[in-house]
Amino acid sequence: MDRAMMVRRLKHLGGFEGNRKEFRPWSDLPVDVLNIIAERLDFIEQLYFRLVCKNWRQSQVVPLYKNLPWLMEHSWTYDDKNVNSVCRFHLPTDNRSHDTCNKLRREELNDLHGAVICASRFGWLLLQKSTLSFFYNPYSKSIIKLPDLDIGFNRSTFSSVPTSPDCVCFAIQSSKNSSKMLLSTCQPGDRKWSSTVKFVGPKKAVEDVVYSNGTFYCVFSEGALGAFCVADSDWSLLTDVDLIPGEMFSSRAHMVESNGQLWLVCPSGSKCFKVFKFDWLEKTWDRTHALGCQALFLACTSFSVSAEGETSGFAERIYYHRDTYSSYYSLETKQSYKCTFYPRVNKHGPERIWIQPPKI
Repeated sequence: MDRAMMVRRLKHLGGFEGNRKEFRPWSDLPVDVLNIIAERLDFIEQLYFRLVCKNWRQSQVVPLYKNLPWLMEHSWTYDDKNVNSVCRFHLPTDNRSHDTCNKLRREELNDLHGAVICASRFGWLLLQKSTLSFFYNPYSKSIIKLPDLDIGFNRSTFSSVPTSPDCVCFAIQSSKNSSKMLLSTCQPGDRKWSSTVKFVGPKKAVEDVVYSNGTFYCVFSEGALGAFCVADSDWSLLTDVDLIPGEMFSSRAHMVESNGQLWLVCPSGSKCFKVFKFDWLEKTWDRTHALGCQALFLACTSFSVSAEGETSGFAERIYYHRDTYSSYYSLETKQSYKCTFYPRVNKHGPERIWIQPPKI
């Protein structure tokens, strides 16, 4: 029912001669009534409920760990006319889950069925299929298309919220078979990516990319670290080519930025990890056995989360996905454990990532 129809119905109900009643607009519902309605909704629906109008934002929401990422499963389905983006959010409390489905017309989005998630930041996803890239917000269902990219990149990420004017997308192609490395950038609204720039690389595969304070940092096999300054479009290799033994990179390594610090997490065996922290003075990766008051969540984009107060139980843990379940590795016990609050999924099911919860 649209707003105009609702107004006409209310006028009709209160317009009997001699029995005229005064009705309050929906936006003026008492807070206790709003809370009764909100408590019957799941968390995602509560977000939409609070967006209706200013007064409805006074309704209370289910208390959650605000700084912990959610586990999101994403898959594509399709029919004759539509491509469907299907998301399932698993909240880190009481095993709560919520499903959403966004129908996208194929002809409008060039058949995005099969696009994969390259990065996840600020509640937005960066997806790619062949030369096509686009931003997608699974909460608001907003889409921002990017120009076609003329290189097949290994890793990509972005600097800030895609709706902000300072958002920069970054893509890199690097291989152990060639010393030629390709970099390209663009901003939402650009008609094309910047001219692909060729640099002399470390002749190694790029493992991960993070953004911090105007610079994209790229870590390569054996720990070589490079930096691309956005303002100067300048590339520099910060370290020697080989810093960490090659066997540490039998599986993909993950780099995490936290308050200006860079952390490198390398799989060591099937359920163990070794952690390194970058020394900015010596330009080396130093082995560490503690994370401090934080937890790390590893995926296509990895997160560092403060683990103090109500989340102190998450400290010294590394959360990751393996096979059909999510696990965490404890740096204190040197063992891995299955998560109790993130559910088991199908081995060949949807993509799994960590995503930052929406701000309310």
